[in-house]
Amino acid sequence: MILEQTQKRLGFIPTMYAKQAEAPVLLETYRLVDAAFETTSLAPMERLVVLMTVSRYHNCDFCMSAHSWRAQASKLPNDLRNALRAGVPTGDIRLDALADFAHAMVDKRGEVSNADVQAFMDAGFDQRQALEIIVGIAAKIMTNFTNRLASTPPNPQFGSENLWTADPKTTETQG
Repeated sequence: MILEQTQKRLGFIPTMYAKQAEAPVLLETYRLVDAAFETTSLAPMERLVVLMTVSRYHNCDFCMSAHSWRAQASKLPNDLRNALRAGVPTGDIRLDALADFAHAMVDKRGEVSNADVQAFMDAGFDQRQALEIIVGIAAKIMTNFTNRLASTPPNPQFGSENLWTADPKTTETQG
């Protein structure tokens, strides 16, 4: 049913969904967690920052391409999208603090420092949002790990301008 609904909504089935459907519990769980992340107090652009930051950390070609496509479709400014794709500061203090905190959460496996938390809070976020980021990370672990394990190719529907390929130099040092 998930694949049929997705086909109807998008006009195609993401290759990642096809891979996850081989273990239906994975696809069903991912969709539940992804839907839950959409209900957090983080704004849509902030959720996208979390998703792209974590996907970039895990060098997930499929997810970075999919999120780039989504960013383009939601009219996210190109300079912001490109900064997130490159893993460099966006120039927006709040979004950069969010990206830094999401990165620290993954990199330190949740054992962030008081300074990490304080920088996040100083940017205007709160404890609830720090905890909500965990939901986004959980969704990304399911997708990033699926795509890395299955070598899932990005869909051509994402458009060539949104394709992203991990830097082979970082593939060995992260995650």
